[in-house]
Amino acid sequence: MALDEKLRGFIAASLREQRIRIVVLDDDPTGIQTVHGCLLLTCWDAASIEAAFRHDYPFFYLLTNTRAMTRQAAESVTREAMESVLKVWKSLGCLYKLIFISRSDSTLRGHYPLETDVMKQVLSESDVPVFPCNFLIPAFLEVGRVTIDGIHYLKDREKLIPVAETEFARDNVFAYHHSDLKGYIEEKTGREDIRYVSLAVACDLDITRLISENDDMYLTADATEYVHLQHFAMLLLSAFKHFDGAVVIRSSSSLPKALSGIEDKPILEREDLLKYAESQQKGFFIVGSHVKKTTAQLENLLACEGVCGIEVDVQAVLAGADVQMTENRIAEAVNQGFTPVVYTSRKEIRLDNADARQHLGQKVSDYLVEVVRHLPYSPAYLIAKGGITSNDILTNGLQVRTATVMGQIQSGVPCIKTSADAAIPNLPYVIFPGNVGDEQALSAVYKKLTLCFYS
Repeated sequence: MALDEKLRGFIAASLREQRIRIVVLDDDPTGIQTVHGCLLLTCWDAASIEAAFRHDYPFFYLLTNTRAMTRQAAESVTREAMESVLKVWKSLGCLYKLIFISRSDSTLRGHYPLETDVMKQVLSESDVPVFPCNFLIPAFLEVGRVTIDGIHYLKDREKLIPVAETEFARDNVFAYHHSDLKGYIEEKTGREDIRYVSLAVACDLDITRLISENDDMYLTADATEYVHLQHFAMLLLSAFKHFDGAVVIRSSSSLPKALSGIEDKPILEREDLLKYAESQQKGFFIVGSHVKKTTAQLENLLACEGVCGIEVDVQAVLAGADVQMTENRIAEAVNQGFTPVVYTSRKEIRLDNADARQHLGQKVSDYLVEVVRHLPYSPAYLIAKGGITSNDILTNGLQVRTATVMGQIQSGVPCIKTSADAAIPNLPYVIFPGNVGDEQALSAVYKKLTLCFYS
């Protein structure tokens, strides 16, 4: 899934010429799974945001983690993050033109259109004109999430499956019924009268002329390879050149790479992680995601030589289980020369009330955070599987405020380096999305990193 180098150069030049900064509000920590070199902020204090604006790379991520929140909390956090960014932007003299991306799931789960609505509202309240088009670009090419003729698919080997026919559409919180993006938008907005354009692969649509004729347009873009997203980026930047305001886009993970003008970077190898490791201890895995893909990956990981599985019973956690019991099992495993794999029991507890489901997930995540906070050793690397799990470990367990995105250890699987002031400094931390990778994905990473540190 390589970028077209000529188009990349044009995009990078346009960003420089227009003095554009791209701010990505990420609804879970896996959205950095296509990029490298930029900053990831887990908080939005003025100093951190200003540093991100002045960074060498023309884009940065704010980790809002709203997909793990109730609708009310997601609205509040999105508003707070936007207001913080705009306050710093104004303090810098409105030095940059702004493109905001609401980065969410490639299988269409998340608080949509709530988050983009709030982003536009805050911009309007701050007297910043909003580009009058509703963009939805959900392609995530690295893992086969593609859009063809306005229909969004999950690619399983050579088979294209409409996303509404997958387990993700039956999500406990964000269920939906449409794979065609027009139908999805109508379902989520509760409107049946939307004005909609699906941008075909080879289309040279004049976006400026289109929206001048209709200021409430919903626009999606077909994409099966990066050149299609780069083509969309060129059209957008051309239209943005003549607009004095900000753009808001809902996308998955591939568009930020295409729109940022960054180069391709090879998959991270052993030496890329080895140079940052400050510990020669064993690594550590923690698995919270319950999707079928994760369970299959976990089973293969537990079958590897040198690992020790440590199950955390969710019902026991809800009943107030003591973290010390898990810590003792981790210490015993490490002392015996094993790499600990801590995972939650696989049977999902389904509740009818969305807020209750979110609360249950948070209580389990809090337990896993305590496990990381009180690890009886300093691991050489840490791998977390699942969005809620990896976010809470990043922000609360490792206490990371700003991190550098190193790149990907597998396609779609990002790795960051924790900051010097984190609970475990300069730690290679792999954020493994719940819905990414084949059945051997976790075990393949284990083997790569085990060889990395102990060969």
